[in-house]
Amino acid sequence: MPFIFVLIFLLLTTVFAHAERVVGANSSLETAQGAKSAALGLAILPVLNDLPSLAQNPLQLSSIEKLSLAFTHVAYFEETAYNGVVMALPLRDAGTLGFAASRFGASGIPYIKEGDPLPEGDNYNTLSISDWIFTSAWGKNFGKWNLALSLHLLKRELDQSGWGFRSDAAAGYEFSKNFMLAGIVKGWTSSAVKWEEGHFEYSPPEAHIAFRFSEPFPYFYGKMNLYWQSAGILRSQSEEETRAWQNPVNWFLASSAGLEFQTDFSFSLRAGLAKVEDASTLTLGAGINPVSWLLADYAFQMHSELSSVHRISVTVSY
Repeated sequence: MPFIFVLIFLLLTTVFAHAERVVGANSSLETAQGAKSAALGLAILPVLNDLPSLAQNPLQLSSIEKLSLAFTHVAYFEETAYNGVVMALPLRDAGTLGFAASRFGASGIPYIKEGDPLPEGDNYNTLSISDWIFTSAWGKNFGKWNLALSLHLLKRELDQSGWGFRSDAAAGYEFSKNFMLAGIVKGWTSSAVKWEEGHFEYSPPEAHIAFRFSEPFPYFYGKMNLYWQSAGILRSQSEEETRAWQNPVNWFLASSAGLEFQTDFSFSLRAGLAKVEDASTLTLGAGINPVSWLLADYAFQMHSELSSVHRISVTVSY
């Protein structure tokens, strides 16, 4: 595994001098796959038991002790969907390996070639657009520390195809059973995409911090969990300036937060905001763990301009 990361680093450094810097080349990797994280305002990093979000948070692997399989389905507008499968393979004292594959896209989109007449009836030509993500990851618990690395192979199919790589590194420290602080560096080697025509693009590294705070509520037969994840620290993620050191207030308002009431009866209720400042980014969801080997989650996410988004995730452990 370390050899692969070194090889990718050397490969990327040879092309960056001829590559165009872009923001969003790996945007599909920023979308939560797991319904639990999505219901908590997309605060992905502090959630350690949402295996379907492995591609976004490799720290999931540090707390897994059983062979696990996870499946997720996200229904977007206009028949666009995000489907993925994840496997976690514990290696005892060597940590846990994780593998994930997902597709974010749409098929059967009708189109008319330039200059062609309008077809009669439903006799349209169709095309597909998609982002494929293949992830290999490793995570391990070192007492109060959780460490993880992940490597992503990306394929984008639009009017032409492009291939790319990205690698992430994450760490979390548990001060107590009730408080954890975590951080992640996305694209720590930077990340690159090459299109069929030979054009190179790259995205610089980005970093986030997050925390989870838990408070028992024995009289209500459960506990409350608060999750928070920052906006990007290293660069602006939108037209509005949100760099932490230039405008800390806007940076905080662009962060994500979620609240979960986890009952003692294997049932949880969740709510969050994908942006603290924007009530239209409200997320809601629930989870159920009817038996020790099965976990099912659902999430609902509002959209300010398009239709709402629904997510379903299922995790099975052996």
